[in-house]
Parts: sequence; structure tokens; C-alpha cells
Amino acid sequence: MASFCKVSIIAFVLASGVFSSSPTQAIRTGEQESSIAFEPSSDDGKDIIPIELSHYLDECLKKIGDECGEIFFTRIFIGKENGIPASCCQKLLDMGEECHYTITESIISRPEFRANATLYETRAVDTWNICSQ
Repeated sequence: MASFCKVSIIAFVLASGVFSSSPTQAIRTGEQESSIAFEPSSDDGKDIIPIELSHYLDECLKKIGDECGEIFFTRIFIGKENGIPASCCQKLLDMGEECHYTITESIISRPEFRANATLYETRAVDTWNICSQ
């Protein structure tokens, strides 16, 4: 299944904690913007996700669940205009806007997703707006 491979990427990104991003990752939360600093971990220049952020992302992912997480990942990062079940929209809203955008930005920080960051951010906003109507 193609979408299973893509969902595996999100699991890798969040489980590994290794990011090749700039030292500061901007996070959009509605009208607000905040930054999360990544601490260098080794001489190879790679950044490691701070433990606090890792725990935060784990909690966000637990709230959204595997099935709904796959639906949102497919919609935002693959571009499949799949329907969003009401139960998944409710989980997204319960998880919260900050979790949604933090997960999105964490994935976008990976080199393989960075080139289309604006597209993914737009899809993430659209997805949130669909569920919050």
C-alpha cells in the first residue's frame, strides 16, 4: 500500500528525533508564531529534537490515533483529497490547533518535505478549517 509507506515516514520522523533543519524551527499556531530551538547533538551537524518537544509530539499523536493520523498525513503530504470522517475531525479538534501545526512543521523540517513546505502548510490550514466548520 503506497500510503502505508508514507505513514511510515511520519513514524520515522517523529520516532527518530533526528532533524536536518536549521537551528530554529518556526511553528505556526493560528495568528501566533513561536520558535522551537533544536540543540545540536553531534559533530555531524544534525540537530536532535528536544526531549520536551518529542514528548509533546508523542502526546499529540496519541490523541489523533493511527487511523486518523494516516488520513490527515495522506491529505496534507500526499495531496489525496480524501474525505475526513467526522470522528477524525473531532479528534483533530480535541488534539488542538497547536499540536496539528507542530506535527506538520516537524515533518516539513525533514529534507524530503522541505521543498514543498508552502503547499503542505496550506493543506494543513485547509484541513484544520474543514474540521473546524
